[in-house]
Amino acid sequence: MGISTTAMTLISTAVSAVGAISQGKAASAQAKYQAQIANQQAERARQMGELQARNQRKKNKALEASQRAIIASRGGDLSTGSALLVGTELAAENELNARLVENNAAAQQTALQNEAELQRARARNATSSSFFRAGTSLLKGGTQLNKAGAFSSGSTGLSPFAANYPANAL
Repeated sequence: MGISTTAMTLISTAVSAVGAISQGKAASAQAKYQAQIANQQAERARQMGELQARNQRKKNKALEASQRAIIASRGGDLSTGSALLVGTELAAENELNARLVENNAAAQQTALQNEAELQRARARNATSSSFFRAGTSLLKGGTQLNKAGAFSSGSTGLSPFAANYPANAL
C-alpha cells in the first residue's frame, strides 16, 4: 500500500468520523430547539386554558344572572323550590364546563411537555450515536489500513508512514 493510498484512507476515515460527530451535533441542536419550541407551546397552552376558563366563567355568571332575572321577573322565589334547584344545577353545569376547558388545556400542556422531553432525549441520543458512528468509522479505517499492511511488522509502529523513512530519520 503506497503512502498516497494510506494517506487517503486516513483522511477518509478522519472525515467520516468528524462528519458523524458533526451530524450528531446538528441533530442534537435541532432536537434541543424543538424541545424549546414545545416548552413554549406548553406554556402558551396553559395561558390560553386559563384565559378560556376565565372567559367561560364570565359567560356562566352572565347566564346565571339572566336566569335569575327571568325567574324574579315572573315572581319566582330564587331561594326555594324549583327556582333554587334550577339555579344550583345551572351553576354546577357551568362550573363543569369551565373545568373541562381547564382540563383540556392541561392535557394539551402535558402532551407538549412530553414532546419537549422526547426531543431532549433525541438530542442526547443524537450526540451519543454520533460518537458510536465516529468510532465505527475509525475502526473500519484502522481495519482497512491493517489489511493493507500499514501496520505490518516492518513498520516502526510509530505511524503508517514510518516504514517509508529510515529509522534514524525519525
